Amino acid sequence: MSEDINVPIRMLVFTSPDCYACPNVERIVHKLVGTYYSDMCHISTVNVLENPKIAEKYHVMHLPTVMIDDEIVLQGLVTESDIRDLLWQRVTGSIMSRVKTFDTRKETLLTISKNSFDSIMNEEFIRPNIGDYIHVGVMQQMMVSLIALDSLVPHLLYQAGRDVGLYGVGTYLMITLNPNIGTEFRAKERFEEVIKGLVKYFSDNESINIPMKLAESAEIIKIENDLAVLRIYGLASACGAPFVGEPLCHFSAGEMAGLIEALTGRNAVVHETKCIGTGHEFCEFEIQVSDERITRNIAEYQEQYVIEDRNQHFQGILHDISTRLHESFISPKDVFNRGNIGNEVHFTKLQQAIVNLKMTDPFSGSLLYAAGMQLGIFGPGRDILQRYLEDENYSWPLNLKQTLYVLNKFFHFGMIQAAKERADVAIIEEGDELKIRVFECAMSSGAKNSGTTFCDFMAGYLAGRIQILTSRDCVVTETKCHGLGDKYCEFEISFVDE
Repeated sequence: MSEDINVPIRMLVFTSPDCYACPNVERIVHKLVGTYYSDMCHISTVNVLENPKIAEKYHVMHLPTVMIDDEIVLQGLVTESDIRDLLWQRVTGSIMSRVKTFDTRKETLLTISKNSFDSIMNEEFIRPNIGDYIHVGVMQQMMVSLIALDSLVPHLLYQAGRDVGLYGVGTYLMITLNPNIGTEFRAKERFEEVIKGLVKYFSDNESINIPMKLAESAEIIKIENDLAVLRIYGLASACGAPFVGEPLCHFSAGEMAGLIEALTGRNAVVHETKCIGTGHEFCEFEIQVSDERITRNIAEYQEQYVIEDRNQHFQGILHDISTRLHESFISPKDVFNRGNIGNEVHFTKLQQAIVNLKMTDPFSGSLLYAAGMQLGIFGPGRDILQRYLEDENYSWPLNLKQTLYVLNKFFHFGMIQAAKERADVAIIEEGDELKIRVFECAMSSGAKNSGTTFCDFMAGYLAGRIQILTSRDCVVTETKCHGLGDKYCEFEISFVDE
């Protein structure tokens, strides 16, 4: 596979328990992929009864259905030879398409990285009305939601981080933090200087005017030959997390690998061996470099961490994160265990992960939407919504206009605003149509016009909140976004029963 195609092609198989043809087609697909495309493809099975929103988004009307990169390639009962021929054509076509779109993804990452650099180093704010930091709880909500929904996400986050390390401005920041990196040309010594640079990169850099706030502090536990162990305290992606049962910092691990490769010219693999999410008081990463090609096996993650009722387990974790986010605004206790650095992180770190994920794996948009909807339905803040409903003497269920009025007040509630996920929310009336307009959204502000929307999580969250207030199943679609060249994000609402 091309070096530019560093994540598997996502193959979706839509099935249902009452579909008589589905088991045979699914078996053949797994057999063929395992035989011919094991390094290129990842199969995700979608039960349409459990995930009707995903089936609706992709207009899946017949079962079984097989999709590759957002395009239906097979439907109904077909023979093994038909499946083999079609898969070969589509997989080859998908690889060619990804090579063509790689430059767009790289340019988008470079734009975000430049924005981050200008914001951090030159104080040129991307979001002038609200500032360029968000609460770490906002980042954790999205990352944990994604990890909960799909077993491929940890690998995708790692690769997203690696791309950021390779093509972002982190290499410049690292040399700024440790100038010895730029003057040391001996391989062993240069590797050691890069690891020392990572210690500063993941530490509180307020004193040297590079306040990324990625973590509170870091230290080298071991470094010898081509192996190092780095321990990080208060890392934004996991700080204060309860026991999750698996690591949470895949993006950071990937970013380290990308930075090391860019600065040493050698191949690197990084594994998070200890995490706050696995019951430790810190996150620890094992770093390996080699002149030969080394790979990070996806199966290592999937086989090591197996949790029964995984989705339900993560819903409990997500609720805990959301509750602590609210508590951090009203309690003097440091519920996220970040010490002097506080509970903020530069929003472009979240944006780099989400944007790269969406542009690399189109199905991630559906996962983000589903994750946001789960948070909208089950997440905290329902008591605040109830209070506003009572203040207006509204009777549940509400109509759409009443719902958006209540939501508008909710989004301007002090603790919601303090998370700095967005600067402002407005309800727009165009004739009989009502829309939601969001300004300075963390997922997309400042992003390059890449021809795609990036705020799927926000769309899903809005759909979840609207559903609990109206008691109607709805779909929220982002029609304007910074990723489309717009100056704000705008969402349209449609009800399934209309």
